[in-house]
Amino acid sequence: MIARKCMTLFSGLLLCFAAGVVERPSPAAAAGDEVPNGLYTQTSDSSAPLITTQDGIELRLGGKHEIRINKAELYSQNNANTSFNLTLTTPFEPQPDATPYKLLAVGGVIYRQTGSGETEGKSSSVYFHISGQDRARVVAEHFGIEPRFRTHPRHQFEVSFEPVKNEFQTGEDVRVTLRITNVGDHTIAFMKGGRNRAERDNQYVFSARHKGRQVDDIGTSYHFGGLSVKRVLKPGETFEDHVDLGKWFSFEKPGFYELLGSYYMAFYSPEGSDWYTIWEDYATGECVLTVK
Repeated sequence: MIARKCMTLFSGLLLCFAAGVVERPSPAAAAGDEVPNGLYTQTSDSSAPLITTQDGIELRLGGKHEIRINKAELYSQNNANTSFNLTLTTPFEPQPDATPYKLLAVGGVIYRQTGSGETEGKSSSVYFHISGQDRARVVAEHFGIEPRFRTHPRHQFEVSFEPVKNEFQTGEDVRVTLRITNVGDHTIAFMKGGRNRAERDNQYVFSARHKGRQVDDIGTSYHFGGLSVKRVLKPGETFEDHVDLGKWFSFEKPGFYELLGSYYMAFYSPEGSDWYTIWEDYATGECVLTVK
């Protein structure tokens, strides 16, 4: 496995005051003063051109960052195909704390760097958020690549959450079984894991009612990712998993509990080892629990 270390970058606004001195910023680039395509550095030099990014942030444009781009990848981040992540892989560049953020100019639009990383000292990566399908196509054309759009996997599921017992005693572990049966005509692949490095498996989302009132969630959805595997489900096959609801609810009061459960599903292509998410959805079902 290749280790990556990444950091998320945020841009702030620096205000400077000097007694008796008023410094006027240089004018923002007019529509006709299009910034040439390329990578640039962000600077705090007040004499540098003032530009506006795609998300309306005004920044100072530094000099061009001349570096070879070995690979460019553009992936959709939502089912509507309106939000994209651009990854530019370059030769390895050390990233000291004072490394200036990068800006990308393509087709007259300026994009802010959203993150960076490295792969075992062999290569570096720079990430940019691209908003809108039209902009994504322009960026893809600039780098000579095809954007990866999300497509519906045409899944058809029968979903159920079933208690492992007819009745539970107060203080006893309350467990249910999730069953997802592929009742469609297409083989489906999805991720199991990825949100389980935590106090509970946050691939599950539950809500419960007792005597018509919402039951408090006693846990936390905070997690650090986790190991994941690709599960392939052919037509007619069933995926089964077990979960302890005591990590969500206390079940201190006897009676009936109405449970609504959902299982997050990131879909992948069933063929090959591609881990690109082609769709996201939830498998959802209901059940009733009895606590004596």
